[in-house]
Amino acid sequence: METEPRENDPLAYDIDPQARAISLEEASEIADEVRGLIETGQEHSAWELMRRLHPADIGSIVAGLPRNSRDAMVRVMSPETLTGVLRHMNPLEAGRVGTRIGANMLSFVFAQVHPQQALTTLRHIPFLPIYAVRAVLPRRAEEGYEENVLTRDPDTAGRLMVEDLPAVRFDGDASAVKERLKALDQIRDDLTHLYVVDEHHVVLGQISMVDLALADLDTPVAEITEPIVATVDVDTPVDECARLRRHYNLTQLPVLDGEKLIGVVLTDALLGAVVEHDTRQMQQVASVAGETVDGPISDSIRTRLPWLTVNLGTTFLAAATVALFESTLAQVVVLAAFLPVVAGQGGIGGTQTLTLIVRAIALGELVGVEAHRLLIREAMLGILHGLWLGALVAVIAVIWKQNFGLGMVLGLAMFGNMIIAGTIGAAVPLFLRRIGQDPAVASAVVVTTVTDVVGFVLFLGIATASISLIA
Repeated sequence: METEPRENDPLAYDIDPQARAISLEEASEIADEVRGLIETGQEHSAWELMRRLHPADIGSIVAGLPRNSRDAMVRVMSPETLTGVLRHMNPLEAGRVGTRIGANMLSFVFAQVHPQQALTTLRHIPFLPIYAVRAVLPRRAEEGYEENVLTRDPDTAGRLMVEDLPAVRFDGDASAVKERLKALDQIRDDLTHLYVVDEHHVVLGQISMVDLALADLDTPVAEITEPIVATVDVDTPVDECARLRRHYNLTQLPVLDGEKLIGVVLTDALLGAVVEHDTRQMQQVASVAGETVDGPISDSIRTRLPWLTVNLGTTFLAAATVALFESTLAQVVVLAAFLPVVAGQGGIGGTQTLTLIVRAIALGELVGVEAHRLLIREAMLGILHGLWLGALVAVIAVIWKQNFGLGMVLGLAMFGNMIIAGTIGAAVPLFLRRIGQDPAVASAVVVTTVTDVVGFVLFLGIATASISLIA
């Protein structure tokens, strides 16, 4: 006979969510020992070694195992245990573990537990590709699931929110609010605010847990109610939720349908959204968006190969630029040795600027900042960097090759390319944002290409014009 899940009993899942933290070195040692036990067929001994660890450490160790070992370990863990581990983990890490375990295995696990347990677990992992899981879920496991939870876009507030409403009536007092809080045993520990609503569930304000704790029992709700800074609806993008959380230092986000409260995005989901947003921005700059270090090779190929192909085309453009100066290179072969110096420094300088600008755009730090001020600032930095690096590389060239003309040409080219690198590194993402494109996606390729081509043109062009000084 099926029983209700024991949400508040850690032993129901054979794990201890209050287990102490361990260092990365300890986790690595335990992971090696677990892997060795599984390889010798001692899966149950491996589980005994792990079961008293924190759920986050259990999940990380299981996710890092080879597929066969991972599947063997999951089969040893009870379905209740695995769902408990996922629910007690950081949502972002839980999503990574769930992805590694795979849709088929997760569906098998969810089919063995109470539907409400499975639903709660799915809700806790907003970044898990839920459609793949749902596609192979047996019908019995879908019983009790709310259709809208399984069909919402995973990149929206609707998938981040919980629908256990932390709402209280405006006409009550603090004692009624505390009684309402006791009834919210599912999410009570994760709350920082309760929301005040009228008889039609229209939101009127919020009450912080600190104010509630300090209030006398007979204090009217109105006296401890404060305004709500920001709200979202179910279709608000996750990136916007992350921006609101960071910009306004929020710990919760109420989700409204019109003016009515229908859910709340809790702290852990908000933090997960921030990490996911920042990770996605960083990966897009490097053209590896959506990829994980331990993900399938096919995903890595799909993510990287198109951009590597594009980059190959841009390198041919740089090669064609060099080919324009074949006669100069033929006369002064030593110039070829210094080509990577100019292009490489320009690429690094441009990427530094690009990274700062893309991050500032993502964090909303450029509101009210005029583009020309940024360009002037980066051009000034380019001049300062160029003066130092140009002088340094000129001295090195003179000492190394005993050729003053070569040092002069190299120094001038370095000076000019550092100015261009800083300016282009700022201009490209600003331009892409201006035309409505994501500046993180294509900026790196454009900046690298421009700095390479300009660097070659400057170096070889100046060398051609002053061939008599260096030949």
